[in-house]
Amino acid sequence: MSGKNLLEGLTGPISQSVDAVKVLLNWKGHPVDPLPADLSMDNRRLVLVLSNKKDVYYTVTLTKCSCPAATYHPGPCKHQRKYFPGPQKSREELETEGESILAAHNSGAIRLARPPDESSIRPEGKWPGGLNGPVDECKGTA
Repeated sequence: MSGKNLLEGLTGPISQSVDAVKVLLNWKGHPVDPLPADLSMDNRRLVLVLSNKKDVYYTVTLTKCSCPAATYHPGPCKHQRKYFPGPQKSREELETEGESILAAHNSGAIRLARPPDESSIRPEGKWPGGLNGPVDECKGTA
């Protein structure tokens, strides 16, 4: 091993090549064939996840991931959600939260968006006969 810390990259965790992970597996005494889909390290504080193209392993931690989705989109990526799930709310907590949102809406403190009335999005005809444009009398209306 080269002694690099996978947790400390320039901008976060660094994806690892398949060859580097093979060397790591050999060093740990694990079989290399077939390649594991994921490899947990450091008491599950770090997980190496094989990409769909099977050409690289993404380095996933609780707060960061080296996959392209985590680089270009805010929030946790699918790897972080899978390997580091957050605490789940109970049904009672979800119901209480929903009731408080509805109560705030009904009291007028918070106004939730409503779809517009159907009549407000329909254009009104401004041409003779209630039409929205000129009509050739010979062809009729389509």
